[in-house]
Amino acid sequence: MVITWVMYCLIVSASLGVAAMAAERALSHYRKPVRGVWLGAMAGTVLIPLAVLTAPELARSVSPVWTADTGGAIYLPTLSAAATGTAGAESPAFSIDALLVWIWGLSIAGLSFHLVRTHRGLRSEMHEWVPGEGLDAPVLMSEDRGPAVVGIRRAVIVMPRWIAELEEGILRLVFLHEREHQRAGDHRVFVAGIATLLTMPWNPIMWWQLRRLRLAIEYDCDHRVLGRGVDRRDYAEALLAVGSRIAAPLVAASAFAERKPAVERRLRRMTEPLRTFRGPRAVLAGTLGLGGILFACGSPLPTGPMDQPSPGAESVAAADATDDPSATPSFIPYDEPPMLQNPGDIVTAMETHYPAELKEAGITGRVELWLYVDETGGVGNQQVKTSSGVLALDEAALEVATDMRFSPAALQGTPTGVWVSQWMAFQVDTEEQVSARRHERPDARRETDQRGGGHQDEGGRCLA
Repeated sequence: MVITWVMYCLIVSASLGVAAMAAERALSHYRKPVRGVWLGAMAGTVLIPLAVLTAPELARSVSPVWTADTGGAIYLPTLSAAATGTAGAESPAFSIDALLVWIWGLSIAGLSFHLVRTHRGLRSEMHEWVPGEGLDAPVLMSEDRGPAVVGIRRAVIVMPRWIAELEEGILRLVFLHEREHQRAGDHRVFVAGIATLLTMPWNPIMWWQLRRLRLAIEYDCDHRVLGRGVDRRDYAEALLAVGSRIAAPLVAASAFAERKPAVERRLRRMTEPLRTFRGPRAVLAGTLGLGGILFACGSPLPTGPMDQPSPGAESVAAADATDDPSATPSFIPYDEPPMLQNPGDIVTAMETHYPAELKEAGITGRVELWLYVDETGGVGNQQVKTSSGVLALDEAALEVATDMRFSPAALQGTPTGVWVSQWMAFQVDTEEQVSARRHERPDARRETDQRGGGHQDEGGRCLA
């Protein structure tokens, strides 16, 4: 199942990347800051999959791919296509998932080692830097590092020794730029981007987002400097003069000038005039950005936990190994999922099959079943996927499954039998819930009955 999560993370990061590009364009029409757009895209790339993993029901309520009108007291988690029931050590899908987990872990370890090594090397190098002063502000003078702002909690400006060779006007602009970085906390923004990347270092789209974040930080700083009345031509000359001598940029540092392509982009951004019809252009770009965000939030969700085998070669072989696809859970493609049609009947059936001795003892449980929904919408086979831990509840759930009626799944408009997973929850009401139901208004009770929830007695409430 890891490969499904990898693809999902790539889709989310690409969608948010498109949204960030559009949002940056919309904001640039009005000379507004853009660094937060890219930091937000990186954070969303991590937080959206994390939300899906930790709160799948909330995520599925947002995603349009899985929806069902259950009504009443029925609770139906996502109907998901079945993979295979078991996966041995020789399963190709299992091997791919295990390999991806190792790659994921090793990439995190590798990037962490690189960052720690770079940090230690920089700290060791800092001992050789000597204090200096520029524009009445303390700086550190290095052999060839900078101009840049380094540090996290207490950021300092570092300047190379050759900076003293520049003209006084250019030197003033360099110091002014670095002071703006220091004042705005740009170094911390970039460190936050690196920390976000550390969760998915295998994701090439996140590396691209990090580069765009670094460039956006420079865009914003250039705009703030120019907002202080600095002449654009003088500032551009300073960028070119320093950029021609700059060393490799420091990790997690905000620098005056970087490599040639970045400098060229910054010059274009500074000198491009405000376009005509910028309002409609900004609205169009903002609409595209909103579409990217909605697509990221509504992308098809992974159909199982990260450690669940993906529907790969083994599941296909399992389906081909028998003439009866309903014999064992296997992946069967469909583009229209089955929907439960008789939730009210299922509530009644669960009340009937709930073992009385367990109900009286207050023993509850949740059972996950594999269900084979045939071409007519009936349940042709059912198996326990996740046991409740109580055999009697598992058997009761299997009995209830025979009463379920679905609208059949379809593939390109043709009804087809599919395997789906379905949770059933047996629970006993508290005294407060029973008392509240006794005093329920008659009109509300009738409304519940019409929606399929049914009227429950004092015994116990069952959720499917």
